[in-house]
Amino acid sequence: MALLSANDLSAKIVSIGKSATELQSEIQIAAVNAIGYSIEHGDIRFGQKLFDVLPTGIRRQSLVAFFEKHGQFAYLKEDKKFAFYKVDGITFDETALLATPWNTAKAENIVSEYDVQTMFDSLMKRLDSAFKKSADGSVKIKNSPLYDYLQEAQDRYNAEQAFVQPEVKVA
Repeated sequence: MALLSANDLSAKIVSIGKSATELQSEIQIAAVNAIGYSIEHGDIRFGQKLFDVLPTGIRRQSLVAFFEKHGQFAYLKEDKKFAFYKVDGITFDETALLATPWNTAKAENIVSEYDVQTMFDSLMKRLDSAFKKSADGSVKIKNSPLYDYLQEAQDRYNAEQAFVQPEVKVA
């Protein structure tokens, strides 16, 4: 491929910018309509189709967040597809949605179950990492005796759990 002239390259960049702006606008219109269908007809297939045709590099997770926040969509991460999710009291406000850019939506971190063990393990890993950094002097650790108490509590809990018999369900 020959190097484009400066004028041709400038024109191509302007064209790409115009195409990108038009694409964002078209996605906005399609996304708002897909949300409308999910609310008014319980039909999420248009949202799924839009998601499926988005090329890599387009903010797919923002589209997921936009659908989940404003429509009746739930994204099934493992299946990489949407499911209908009934939200009571939701209404379709086309004007407001058209004024809400889909590509700036951020996923809400919805957690329906908390595992204290997992959260505690995460905390202990971060503390271990901090203590390693403190060894080379790059960070300062305050209240470090608390770490020892936490470690003792974790060891005691794990020892107790080793003796707990799992429940056996009788049919």
